[in-house]
Amino acid sequence: MTARRLSAALIVAGVVAMLITRKDAALNVSNVTIVWMDAHYLVVSRNLKGKSEEVRFVVNSETVRKGNLRIGSKVTVHYTIQNHENIATSIQTRD
Repeated sequence: MTARRLSAALIVAGVVAMLITRKDAALNVSNVTIVWMDAHYLVVSRNLKGKSEEVRFVVNSETVRKGNLRIGSKVTVHYTIQNHENIATSIQTRD
């Protein structure tokens, strides 16, 4: 294999690995409070370094919901980032 082909193969492999990792990366926020929600979005409030901030998630038909989700509920949200949006994969009450 020539150096040029090897370089091209390594670049392609790196890009593919980055795309797979980015799509499948699972993150979570724990012990946050639901501020607002509807059929398509969830907004939670969390304290970070002494400051309150709101985080928005897209909710879809694939989002797993556990517990009585209502405004004021403490929840844990698992999510992925796709196209610069937080996509909720599961929401579970902590109460």
